[in-house]
Amino acid sequence: SYGYAKTVLPVELQDAVRSSEGDLEKVLNPFGTSLQQVYTALEGLEEYLGLDPNDPLIHFILFFGLSTTIWYNVYRVSKYGGYSGDLTPKSTFELLQGNGNAVLIDIRPEARLERDGIPDLRRRARFRYASVTLPEVDGSVRKLLRGNRDVEDSLLAAVIRNLKIVDDRSKVLVMDSDGIRLSKGVARSLRKLGIKATYLVQGGFKSWVEDGFRIKMLKTDTALTVITEEAEAILEEIKPTPLKLVGYGLAAVAVAYTLIEWEKTLQFVGVIGLFQTIYRRVSSYENAADFGQDLRLLLEPVRIGVEAISRTSEVGRNGLPTSPPSSSDVQARVLQAAAKHESQPEEEDSPPESSVNMSEA
Repeated sequence: SYGYAKTVLPVELQDAVRSSEGDLEKVLNPFGTSLQQVYTALEGLEEYLGLDPNDPLIHFILFFGLSTTIWYNVYRVSKYGGYSGDLTPKSTFELLQGNGNAVLIDIRPEARLERDGIPDLRRRARFRYASVTLPEVDGSVRKLLRGNRDVEDSLLAAVIRNLKIVDDRSKVLVMDSDGIRLSKGVARSLRKLGIKATYLVQGGFKSWVEDGFRIKMLKTDTALTVITEEAEAILEEIKPTPLKLVGYGLAAVAVAYTLIEWEKTLQFVGVIGLFQTIYRRVSSYENAADFGQDLRLLLEPVRIGVEAISRTSEVGRNGLPTSPPSSSDVQARVLQAAAKHESQPEEEDSPPESSVNMSEA
């Protein structure tokens, strides 16, 4: 067809086409050489695998596989170019409930938030949600800007980037009303601002509601509403049965008794800890020598006491006091010594009877 088309052209154009073909051949010659080398390598691989390089089926499979790969990559770039991909509402909810650093950003207009409500998130997911509305830009100023939609996306992305719950390592999940156009542009703008992991909630808030996830009306949360919602979330997680309720009631009574009778509780804990320590020590014995060593350590105070008593008895047998005198014994000895001292001068003043008898004689 190409050759026939050339013959139909005027002579001047035919010469121009031949000249262009020569120039194009010079430019594409290196690429042709590279493709020839690739083709030769593929033939070698086919022969190594035991395939016939001349089989047209082999060429068709290679062509089909290459074409599929190319078109898949083109599809990925066209649909997810600039952001990480789409997530279902279920995957979004699981990410928010998990331990990862994921945040849900609602970019619907404020009028839709008040009319349709917002996702009702509990527990840790409560603090991973934020709604961002587009800053108002005067119409005259907007006309001066090229690409109004891109400007709105960039403004929203800049506001989201400055939120406290968003950092470079965050997984930012963008939600709009239906997940069609607005969220994609914002996700791409966030990628340009340094947020590497940006995702879209597939179907937006509409899909969130259709999948049966809980929503609530937009209002200011008070301490009472937060406590009530958290209690409901805990009950939903544990799914209490009558048997569980009885167990929780007994546990509450035990805790109350523990707080009231804390001294007895400490004693009870101490006894349990002692028996637990003894059990662990006994279970760690490898042979009888370990038991004997512990037994000697336990009897060491008894041995020291027996030695002290024996030494005390030996001191008593040597004439020394075996124990310190009491206060009454000390007082009696002092009185005896004083009486004895007072009686000695009277005996010296009185003359002996023998001398009187001698003078009379």
